[in-house]
Order: sequence, then C-alpha cells, then structure tokens
Amino acid sequence: MLNLYPTDFYYEIKSSYTIIRGKDGIKHLERVLTTKIENIEFGNKHESLLCDLNGRVIDLLTIYIIKNELLIVGNSIKGDEVRRILSTGIPWNEDIIVLNADESIRKVILSGDKINRIFKNIYDSILKLKDFDWLESGDNIISTNNRHKITSIEILMPKNEMNIIKEKLIENKFKMINEKEWNKFRIDVGIINHKEIDNRIPFNVGMKELVKMDKGCYPGQEIHARLESRGKLTKTLVRLSCQNFLKEGEYKIDGGGKIIITTAYDGKGNKSKFLGIIPIKYVEMDKIVLTNGIEMVIEEVVSFQSLNFHR
Repeated sequence: MLNLYPTDFYYEIKSSYTIIRGKDGIKHLERVLTTKIENIEFGNKHESLLCDLNGRVIDLLTIYIIKNELLIVGNSIKGDEVRRILSTGIPWNEDIIVLNADESIRKVILSGDKINRIFKNIYDSILKLKDFDWLESGDNIISTNNRHKITSIEILMPKNEMNIIKEKLIENKFKMINEKEWNKFRIDVGIINHKEIDNRIPFNVGMKELVKMDKGCYPGQEIHARLESRGKLTKTLVRLSCQNFLKEGEYKIDGGGKIIITTAYDGKGNKSKFLGIIPIKYVEMDKIVLTNGIEMVIEEVVSFQSLNFHR
C-alpha cells in the first residue's frame, strides 16, 4: 500500500500562524485549550484543540515554545477566528500580545530515505528528537513525527526561504506531491485533517486524546464532561475502501444512519479510499452497505495519537 508513494517526497501544508508574546501567554492558553499546557518548556511542541461553547472543534493547534514567544500553527482558514478568540478575555493586568504571522512563515512536511542529505550537519540530532521536541537550524524549526506508518519531518521556515528549501529538495530528488496524493497518504497512514474535525465533537472523530477532563474549565468543557459521563460514543472515524468512488459528503446506510465521507481518494479503476464518520454500531462489522447498494469495506478505526509528553 505505502509503496505507491514516491520514495522521497515533500508537501507544503497550508497553515495559519499566530505568535503570542508576553510572560502570561501560556497562562492565557491554559484557559482556552482542551489540554494542560502550563508545564511545557522551551524547545517543546504541544498539540491541543480549541473548541466553541457547544464543545465542537474550531481548530487543532500545534504550539511551539520559543524563548520569548509562542508560535501557534493551525488550519489556514481558521487563523483569523483563532486570533480573535485568543485576543478576547485577556485580564487587564496580564502581559499578552497576539500577532498575525500568516504572511511570514511556511510549513513543509517531507519523508524518505534521503533526509540525511537535506540535513547533513544536524541529522544525528534529528534522529534523537522526540515527537514533542523541536530543534532550530538557522531560521528554521525542525521536528519529527513518528506516530504513523511512515516517519516524516516537519519544517517551519521564513517565507523568503521557501524557494531555497524547495531547490535543495529537488536537487536531492525529492518529489513534490499534490493535494490529491497528500490526501491518499493521509488516508493510508491515518493522519487526521481539519476536514475530519471541523465543527464536530472531538469524541466522534478520534480526538479523545486531546480532551483532558481533569484540567480547569475551557470553552466547551461542560458539554465534553456531560458526554463523557454518559460513557457511550455514538460515532467514530474510520478508514474505508470501495470499488466505487464516492465524493465527500453524506450517504445513507442500509442498516440505518449515515456515513459522512470527509476525505476521498479516487482509485480510478483500483480501490478508492476514504476517511469517514460512521455510527458506532457498525464499527465491528467488515463492511457497510449504502442504500444505493454500494459496499464499503471498514479497514480500521482512526484515532489521533497525542505527542504531548504530559497529559
């Protein structure tokens, strides 16, 4: 399955970038995020959700702890909303400044056997990185992701260095994949994207790891606590395959309920692949049958794996 990708590839992830400056930045984030962040240190990265008052996901955020500021990376279309939320509810006596860095930073993810050629001088240090750490190389922030079937490297860089990085990758035979190829890669290795979680309850889309009920209040916490106390999931995120291609959207299931296809890859004669949200009652079955007669094979449940070293 995984050998359908180029041996060495890279992809530019469209993201939003927010910088928080001031000594009370972490304290402020602790009030709004679904995870505990107060004990993280310089050189760490942390993942969390920002939810609305109804407990639905606004965005998945990755926070990099830098010396005098916090760098927050989120979905490209959610940046303004995230910054608006982070800019409200700041006590008058706290030192917090929220800045828009969307036009200053870019993000690339790469994977392959030739990564050592890209990072000759720091490759040994990269190999020693934990998923919750990052290191600095010039003006670039480098981190690893070992949570999936293929290890990948993430690079955050100044926008004006993007072409330099691309030239180096191309020189070393890395292929730039397009959005369609990236979506197939995500489906195959189980990377959850904004398309899966946007405006959804975290428990229904494999994001339970990023909801910590033992921390203080945050937006949506009451809803999450109520759902957890019931102790019963109603939906779950799964990977599926099918001989037919179906566009992203909702489809009725013959046994009742519906599937919401969040990401779809057209196999064009081979099996098409999907990420989708299904009623929990189908999760132990081998397949679901839609009311139009199309069969979809349920391959596995997809859950987010937290990199946070403190829970």
